Amino acid sequence: MKNVLITREKEQFEEVKKLFEKEGFNPISFPTIKFEKIPLEGFNEREFDFLIFTSKNAVKIFLQQVDLSKSKPIIAVGSKTAKFLIENGFENVEIPDTFSSEGLKDYLYENIERFKNKKFALVRALEGSEVLLNQSEFEVKLIPVYKTVFNKPENIEEVEKMLKDKKIDAVVFSSPSTFKGFINVFGLDKTREFLEYPLVCAIGSVTEQEIKSHGIKVNIVPEKFTFEGILEELKKRWNNY
Repeated sequence: MKNVLITREKEQFEEVKKLFEKEGFNPISFPTIKFEKIPLEGFNEREFDFLIFTSKNAVKIFLQQVDLSKSKPIIAVGSKTAKFLIENGFENVEIPDTFSSEGLKDYLYENIERFKNKKFALVRALEGSEVLLNQSEFEVKLIPVYKTVFNKPENIEEVEKMLKDKKIDAVVFSSPSTFKGFINVFGLDKTREFLEYPLVCAIGSVTEQEIKSHGIKVNIVPEKFTFEGILEELKKRWNNY
């Protein structure tokens, strides 16, 4: 059985676990980051024409603090973000084809006749791309609802031994932060050593660039920036195992 190390936040691991186990892989949780909520103060949805949610997590934390109108126009980055919004009764949700900040920017400019001079609330983590901020054709205000901090996983010794013994077959980084958190756990030299053997998987081009900037190869970047995309690529690589 192939062992796949998943570095995403602990509470988000369960859905990934089911996904990988269904295909006969052994997913191992190794959360190198965790989320800390940021209290929202004085948010007024009437100030904005559209809300942009960049993740399911951002939606969850936001809705814990704000009673948002179900008819509010929303742009969701990612199919899971959109699905979660629709499941919660939101009626006016649209989704760009590319699940990234650059993809979102392209989407807005491709539909500029509809979005010109509109005001957007960008609901996401405090950290992230600034590509949408300071645009001349429309206004985007950052509404941070959580921040990402490094985490020391409980199973460091066990995972370190598996990495040394080449028992980890793939490592999945879902964001630049998860990779930086990995370095925070092991240091850069060990990170380079430990990632020589397994397939290094990056969700998104920004994550890929962060990993490569540290001199580490990236084996898999799925066309769709999702865990399902990673899984499909791993199945192609390992279809004869």
